[in-house]
Amino acid sequence: MAFFFFVPLLLTGCSGNEKTIEVYDVLDDAQKRVEVREVLDSNEDVYSGTAIFVDQQLLVAVQAKPWLDYKKEKIEKELTKQFEERFTEFDVLVSADYKLFWEANKLMEEKDQQKVNDKVKKLKELEKEET
Repeated sequence: MAFFFFVPLLLTGCSGNEKTIEVYDVLDDAQKRVEVREVLDSNEDVYSGTAIFVDQQLLVAVQAKPWLDYKKEKIEKELTKQFEERFTEFDVLVSADYKLFWEANKLMEEKDQQKVNDKVKKLKELEKEET
């Protein structure tokens, strides 16, 4: 009897293979969004990502799969290289830090571009302090 209760739970728990990728772009450039999605989709170690384009800056906050915490720095370096190659005109920051990811997700709801720009600058400073 317990078999009938646990099997559906296991099946639904294992089916979550979709990546969540959100892009905030003031200029609403569809090509940029596609390129960000391509880079993040191509990386098997990332299951969620948020990218923010604002004022010649690109902030990419990603979440690595839970059992890959030891590879976060390597993932950040690989993604930074890929984003810098594709977006040469932007100052790129890629982070796998959960707090930065959480803050970036909160910014997705913000409508005021200046507030987003200020917050991105603060997040970049915070990330530099942590390293």
